[in-house]
Amino acid sequence: MSFEVKMDIYEGPIGLLLSLIQGQDLDVYQLSISKLVSDYLVEIERRKAIDLEVATEFLLVAATLLEIKCRRLFPNLTALDDEEEIAFFEERDLLLARLLECKTYRDVSLVIASLLEVGGRRRSRDAGFGIELSHLVADPLGKVSPDKLALVYREVVSRQPKESLGPIHVTPLPKVSVAQARDKILARLTLKKEVPFDELIEFSSHRIEIVVMFLGLLELFKLGKIEISQEGSSSPILLSARLLV
Repeated sequence: MSFEVKMDIYEGPIGLLLSLIQGQDLDVYQLSISKLVSDYLVEIERRKAIDLEVATEFLLVAATLLEIKCRRLFPNLTALDDEEEIAFFEERDLLLARLLECKTYRDVSLVIASLLEVGGRRRSRDAGFGIELSHLVADPLGKVSPDKLALVYREVVSRQPKESLGPIHVTPLPKVSVAQARDKILARLTLKKEVPFDELIEFSSHRIEIVVMFLGLLELFKLGKIEISQEGSSSPILLSARLLV
């Protein structure tokens, strides 16, 4: 449903402006944009909902009218009469082009909606061809027997180059224990009052060493031998020896 304009010089759907301007039956410069916007806001409040197509059409017309009027407020004083007349027609053509574009998209959307509605009522044929038409359906395999298919398959497979796997080198995992990790942490804390966890794993060459070091950290904390602190989620984890009272 199109937005209805009610003014002294025009009353009707906003989409009808296109035909009126084309027929030069309406002077677009006499339209009050402020009243147009006010009436539209009142209509939205009354409907309690915004129709996307109506809003798009309204904004397109209002924005184009506003642009044309702004140009008229700052005319080129040095322009000749012919140039002013050309500018007038350019502005009118701009509005016509935008209105035609809006109308085109709206008409296309109606066509697509109609096609979707018609297509939704159609159903594909689930059953196959009837027996009386079976002789018309081409057999993709023809007279190829299963034995012949197996023979062709073996020939194709035999032509494929055989990949030879070279010796697989497996890197041995480092031998590190949780007890060793605990001792390393305590030894470091005897030298420094506070140690970042990143410093403990700085020279770890394997992920398993980092995991074991973290387990040693948790075990020392559980035993009450160290304190763990962190100011923020992205801040470093700091370890310090717990003072025995």
